Amino acid sequence: MELKLGAAIKKLRTERGITQEELANRMCVSFQAVSKWETNATTPDIAILPQLALFFGVSIDTLFSMNKDDYIERISKMIRDEYSIAPENFLWAERYLKGLLSEEKQNNNARILLVELYEHRENRDLLACGRLCEEGLLIEPSNIALIGKLTRIREKRDESDRLIEFFEALYSKNKQNDILVETLIDIYITHGRCDDAASLMLSSKKRPIFEIYQGDIELALGRKDKAIALWRSAANENHRDCELLFKIAERFDNIHDIDAALQLYQQSYEAAPVPKELDALYAQAFLYTKIKKNAEAIDVWKMIIKSLADDYGINDGECVDWAKREIQKLS
Repeated sequence: MELKLGAAIKKLRTERGITQEELANRMCVSFQAVSKWETNATTPDIAILPQLALFFGVSIDTLFSMNKDDYIERISKMIRDEYSIAPENFLWAERYLKGLLSEEKQNNNARILLVELYEHRENRDLLACGRLCEEGLLIEPSNIALIGKLTRIREKRDESDRLIEFFEALYSKNKQNDILVETLIDIYITHGRCDDAASLMLSSKKRPIFEIYQGDIELALGRKDKAIALWRSAANENHRDCELLFKIAERFDNIHDIDAALQLYQQSYEAAPVPKELDALYAQAFLYTKIKKNAEAIDVWKMIIKSLADDYGINDGECVDWAKREIQKLS
């Protein structure tokens, strides 16, 4: 529905006997902006609406003759056309839609629009985060935290091609970087480019994790038994490497070999140096909960609380409270 803002602004302005320039000065915009409002070429930012209403001494609804459909159309247009919604406009739209839903709980059109408003902000934020991660990796290609964050962002936005292109370009300038080699192999396998992964392993210095990746390739090609054999071999050969054991445990977890996964998570935790990383214990606790072995899950949560105290001197706070909440839920 076309908004009737332009005609209302022009009528009230002429009734007040002021020029476009004078109104523009009062609103802190250019006179060209006012001219565009009055010809319906553009509409005022939502943040300016209260100022206009106050200046003319009318309510916003009266000023613009806007009904519910007009507001909905205005918000839809903002989501559709604006790359970055100004914070004040976002808050206005959010408040309006929430207020509408409080009055009309069955209004799914408003509910969908509110979801789209949040998705718009999330997409904008993810784009900004992706750029920041890429900038950081150009400076420090081995930064594991940035690698992980960028991978999650691109996968969430279904941008696998962009992810691969970035890491291929980064690898081409840092071919001796072990972390980049492993990252690119992992990404290749995840996105079905097994031949590229195999080729990169052949051209790179051999390392223990390659046996795990070869197992991943076998699994992707439908040869599950070969994958399991390679993973078990890697676990036996690297029984003191807590990180590799954890990675192998995740593979067994993913193929629902619960007993093997639990055993390897435990081995990973035991092999870890003090202060011990707790990822393997958390993984065990979640897995026991998933298969409804509550007593075993409770024991692991208790181990987490003990390790937090013994290894890190943490006796209270959210991480301890979280473990206690889980124990309570499982009891």
